[in-house]
Amino acid sequence: MVDQLLSFNTLIMRILIIFVFTLCAFSVGAAIKQVSAPGELKGIKLQAGDTLILRNGVYSDVQMVFNAKGSKEQPIVITAEEAGKVTIEGKSNLRVAGEYVEVHNLWFRNGASPKGAVIEYRLGNTRANNCRITGCSIDYFNPETRDMGYNWVLVYGRNNRFDHNNIVGKLNIEVTLAVILSEEIDRQNFHRIDHNYFGVRPVFGSNGAETIRVGTSQQAHTSSNTIIENNFFERCNGEVEVVSIKSADNIIRANTFYECQGVLALRHGNRNLVEHNLFIGNNVQNTGGVRVVNEGHIIRNNVFYKLAGDRFFAALGIMNAVPNSLPNRYHWVKDVSISRNTFVDCPNILLCVGKDNERTQTPSNVSVSDNIFVNKSSAKIYEAFDKIDGFIFTNNSVATSTGKFTQKGFTEAKFQAQNIFGISIPTAKNQGAEPFDYTQKSSTGSAWMSKEEVKKNAAEAKTISASAGQNTLLDALEKAKNGDVIELTSNGNYFIDKSLQVDKNITIRASASLNEKPTISYVGTQRGPLVSIANGGSLTVSGICFSGEMTPGKAAPVAAIATADGMITPYVLRVSSCEFYGFFESNFAAIRGMKNTFADSVVITNSLFRNMSAECISFAAEKDDVGKYSVELLRVDRCTFFRTLGSAVNLYRGGNDESTAGPDCRISRCVFEDVNNREQGSVLRLIGTQVADVSNCIFSNSGRGGASIRFDEMSWDKISVSSCDLWNSGRVQSFWGKVAKGGMVNLNPQFKDIENYDFTPKNITVKGLLK
Repeated sequence: MVDQLLSFNTLIMRILIIFVFTLCAFSVGAAIKQVSAPGELKGIKLQAGDTLILRNGVYSDVQMVFNAKGSKEQPIVITAEEAGKVTIEGKSNLRVAGEYVEVHNLWFRNGASPKGAVIEYRLGNTRANNCRITGCSIDYFNPETRDMGYNWVLVYGRNNRFDHNNIVGKLNIEVTLAVILSEEIDRQNFHRIDHNYFGVRPVFGSNGAETIRVGTSQQAHTSSNTIIENNFFERCNGEVEVVSIKSADNIIRANTFYECQGVLALRHGNRNLVEHNLFIGNNVQNTGGVRVVNEGHIIRNNVFYKLAGDRFFAALGIMNAVPNSLPNRYHWVKDVSISRNTFVDCPNILLCVGKDNERTQTPSNVSVSDNIFVNKSSAKIYEAFDKIDGFIFTNNSVATSTGKFTQKGFTEAKFQAQNIFGISIPTAKNQGAEPFDYTQKSSTGSAWMSKEEVKKNAAEAKTISASAGQNTLLDALEKAKNGDVIELTSNGNYFIDKSLQVDKNITIRASASLNEKPTISYVGTQRGPLVSIANGGSLTVSGICFSGEMTPGKAAPVAAIATADGMITPYVLRVSSCEFYGFFESNFAAIRGMKNTFADSVVITNSLFRNMSAECISFAAEKDDVGKYSVELLRVDRCTFFRTLGSAVNLYRGGNDESTAGPDCRISRCVFEDVNNREQGSVLRLIGTQVADVSNCIFSNSGRGGASIRFDEMSWDKISVSSCDLWNSGRVQSFWGKVAKGGMVNLNPQFKDIENYDFTPKNITVKGLLK
């Protein structure tokens, strides 16, 4: 009875909607039109005042084009019959052009644009002016691989609005939403981007993953007059610039940035206004605030809370400039006002940041006044990397852990507290800070769609047993669902004649009852890895041997664990207590990330890599030297590498782009014996890693023709090598020569039992080594 009543109420609501639209149409002479399938959209004509209703359903493989002229009094409206009940799927996109055209409540999901942006305010050379897209959702609308780049939203023309939309889960390269200023008809546009929810965008590992960009470096001195206000950005982590302003005379106000690993960057252009924004970091790594380049900006009445980012990810970064800068470099910071802002527990407020041999011009006439600084963990308020003669500090209030910050322009003070999102934020009426309502998540996005993460009631993980034999593992994997465990229950060989394709979160482990590690061996005729991580997959393996030895008459596996050739989804790999051997071609690898793939984290512990010509751990497929890399966090701990021709670890990030904070590599408590003694070879090849720590490791008879560790670091990278033994091994090679931090020794370790792979050193008692 209840279901019947609900169905009756829904029917009444639909009748009322159609009745209202029809009544309006009769009153102004406009038409109500309805379509039920993609084919019905072709050739449809719309005039001022018309309403086009898309009946509930799925519209697949449809390129929607609405090029028409409405008026301010009689806009053309394209709308879903019911919000959330019209989905645009498959190879689909939307083009809006003309005047006063509005699109409401469409849901893009389960697909990708076949060409160009998902939504574009343009058709060919015809711009959209005074048009609006509202109440829509673009939901993980991605291509198959991350290198297939396109924007989700491109805004051309003038006086357009993009509001109350949900934008979640962009995984491919290119900006999520870009305002284009390529021609005069796109400039001084007065677009409004407001009340949108920009949801999670994972770390991309490359430049070109901004959430919003306005203009480009070539339009730095062009006025855009775009307003970005009342939006909620949640964990938009693609790259350092969450919002990238590359034009002049824009307003960015009343937005909330929640745990975003990046900043609002005033990258190019002058006279931009940044006010009433809230930046909440909650001490999450790389969370940042505002970075300032160019002149004439006003930054006022913003709140910065527990932002942990450093350098270009800082809570506030005022840049040094390149004298006579080229358009795409760093122009002089001058005539900037920073006032009435509140900084709470932000350890990195950086002045003259970026100083190097190129960026030598210090800021000029930067007014820092009436700000509040609260830092409970330190007495430091800011750090300067160059002369700060061009800064004028006036009437700033300070509360530190010591209360001893006495520099001119800063006065110790106590503050009242204002509750914002359950956070106690200091306020001071006499500072002139203007109270306002911060944008909350609930007031943004399409009202019909939840902005909370969907908590799926996943079935309880099952354990699927597999015994030794041919393709028993393939059979078990075919039965496995997301989160399941495949347990190897017998000793011996697990033969497979094709790669194990992991496209879900799977654990493969040896039974705890076994007295030796079971072995996965390949008997296929086509070359491939033993295990391939594909889109949607993550893998945990434990207690297993991976053999690369070729079976007579069969193909040799190219890797033990590798990714597919190009993926869209990030993945996680965990390896513990495993053994890898017998990969006898130099272009093979035991563990490899392929080009155009990206791992959130790879953690390898207590494992043995031995007797192979291949590299052991390789994440070096991105060779374009544009700052792109393929793993964010790499951890190698308590592992042994013995008698290998290739490098133990090869991690590569080429070029000098500064848009990312990774990769982050930590290698500890490992033994390297007879590893990569080729001419100019390296045991650890860590090129371009921005964070690297190698500690408590033994290098014995390794890297003799080149280096034990090779870096090629920037001066600002956080690189450390400490408490390592280099016995009869190559040097530590770095560009700046400042990576060694102490505790280095040169002692013969005399391992306990090499033949049985026991690499416990007999005579090394250096504190911390292998502990």
